[in-house]
Amino acid sequence: MKTAIIGAGLAGLSCALTLEKHGHTADIFEQRKEIGFRYDIAELMTPILHAPIDDSVKFFSETYDIHLKPTSNVQKIFVHSENESAYVEGNIGFINMRGQYRESYEKQIAQQLVHSKIQYDSHASYEAISKEYTHVVLATGDPQDTQQIQPYDIAFPSTFAGAIVKGDFVRNEVHTWFNSQFAPKGMGYLLPHSKTQATLVIVYPQYEDDWIQNRKGFWEAFVKQASHTLNQEVVIEKEFTITDYMVGKCRYPRIGNTFFVGNCFGAITPFLGFGQTGSILSGIYAAQDICGLGDYEALCKPLFKDYDDSLVLRRGVEKLSNHQLDLVTRSLHNSMVKKVVTQPNMSVLKGLSHVLKPFISK
Repeated sequence: MKTAIIGAGLAGLSCALTLEKHGHTADIFEQRKEIGFRYDIAELMTPILHAPIDDSVKFFSETYDIHLKPTSNVQKIFVHSENESAYVEGNIGFINMRGQYRESYEKQIAQQLVHSKIQYDSHASYEAISKEYTHVVLATGDPQDTQQIQPYDIAFPSTFAGAIVKGDFVRNEVHTWFNSQFAPKGMGYLLPHSKTQATLVIVYPQYEDDWIQNRKGFWEAFVKQASHTLNQEVVIEKEFTITDYMVGKCRYPRIGNTFFVGNCFGAITPFLGFGQTGSILSGIYAAQDICGLGDYEALCKPLFKDYDDSLVLRRGVEKLSNHQLDLVTRSLHNSMVKKVVTQPNMSVLKGLSHVLKPFISK
């Protein structure tokens, strides 16, 4: 058996590490000169997206012997709409770094590899590699690579505008904004890296051409609103923008001896737009199948279900006006609603869909 992994992101590296734990190695091909997401940002890993996993760090450590050290845990998440603010409190999840940060999850996983080697600055094609190896794991993070082989059902392309910012932050408190004035049918969020640094982002679907063209205006309005909400001037250190970021899923998790993992599979959950847990799980599951320890398509069914539930919730949020978003935010003051959002070992996505239902129907 000879396995190639194309891409050294979360999914590809998790696959390689799992293979090693079962006595196998893989050749890893990475087109960049080093591993890491192309932008230096923070991301949120939350059980909201993958019930019943209520603590992903503990789950990966105890179940798969993959050890992650998050930047911080999240105990409170604030939700801000145009005229309302509320928060929920509990074990909301973890903040982790991506990109070239030394403590990024990609680099943490790579450091746990013993035998598998990463070939950097490698531009070997799938066609060439598939002829040489018995198994190929496609983990480039680019849905267009999947589209060269099979259908990839795109839910929507999205635009990101963001920055690393300076300020005075509480490390275990996350802020989110839902306001069509600067994030139409999308959201903004702030994830602290430390007491003085955070990632500030707006992300929204590219349904209208003028939304893409007005990205700069949306971003400036959002920074102004974030500064007002946080009662401080948010100072921008390093800005970035991403357009045409595809959110979708592949039609078939496996074709022959080719496995589609991470974003090539469809690990990004449409509601909040994060995909670390799904990416790592898809890499693990592909490795288990290669080792004869499971069936990849069967193992991926819960990931497809999480994706579908998340997309339903996103479509619901997209229907809400700013006034309706105010009503939803105000409802978070209700203790029963807070319990739905924070209670472990339940489908929070379904619970949130239930909370939104009366507002959507109005």
